[in-house]
Amino acid sequence: MTAFRDLKRIIRERQSKTGESYTAARVHVMRERATLLGEAPEKSPAPEPERVEAVVLKVNRQSARVRIPGEIGELTFRSGGIWKVVPGHRVTLAIDKRWTWKGNSYASGHAENPRIAVDQLGLQPLPLNGGELIDLRVVYEPFRRPDPYAPLWRRLTARPRPDFRMDPIAWGQFPGADVEDNPTCDAAELAEAGDAIGACELLMETLGRDLRCLDAHAHLGNLEFDHSPERAILHYEIGMRIGELSLPESFAGMLLWGHITNRPYLRCLHGYALCLWRLGQRPQAEQVFDRILSLNPPDNQGVRFCRQQLRTGKSWNDAEIREAS
Repeated sequence: MTAFRDLKRIIRERQSKTGESYTAARVHVMRERATLLGEAPEKSPAPEPERVEAVVLKVNRQSARVRIPGEIGELTFRSGGIWKVVPGHRVTLAIDKRWTWKGNSYASGHAENPRIAVDQLGLQPLPLNGGELIDLRVVYEPFRRPDPYAPLWRRLTARPRPDFRMDPIAWGQFPGADVEDNPTCDAAELAEAGDAIGACELLMETLGRDLRCLDAHAHLGNLEFDHSPERAILHYEIGMRIGELSLPESFAGMLLWGHITNRPYLRCLHGYALCLWRLGQRPQAEQVFDRILSLNPPDNQGVRFCRQQLRTGKSWNDAEIREAS
């Protein structure tokens, strides 16, 4: 006990001379003591990592580009487990180290609690264009019995409804770019040619530019769909939720497939529903299929066939639609 009081007194004396905190003074005293006694110095406790909230913009193999609300510019965050997050995730970063290289900001550590919280991404909703009333019964050939879709078709087309178009950014057409310059179309061509890595990199770069490019989310989901529906559904849902930012509450209009800028949102919804079905969440999948048909009653995606098989009790493994998906 006497030795402890003496040690405490020595630390206090150093603290009064140097103005250090008690902890800092203790570290110096113990280090000097260890040197005199020939002992290994006491290690300082590892500092607690800095924890900040961040928005994931794009993901590479061992790093992610993120935006930290309240900070200027973007940050490249390096972490061994960063592949678990996807663009559009909100995450908590536990930062061990920060540095700057050639004017660019970097940090390392690990990402915690990746979650879908689109309302916390700081995105400006894309505008909706159009809104003209369209009578689909006049424009399209009707579905008639015995087609199982006929009753729902009649209900969805009972009266003229407003027809809207999403902003071209959703499709990958950015302001000021050449009309032929569309990175999501280029990525789809790369994937079709067997270059999935190149397609993924191009889609990530596109989302690093603007998370509101819904088509990039949809195509990333497509790249994951066959081997990991659990990961694919993340891409589809984030794209879907970002698209919903543009829709008023209780939106009852249409987003017809005939307008090319609507297709990315409809693709996200379709992929999301298929993943729900595949993962055994049947009631939720049926709700999303119904939503797609409400938005696009002509059903250019063949959603009515998925819906019918789901309603007749078929599992994903038993459904014939798998051959075409």
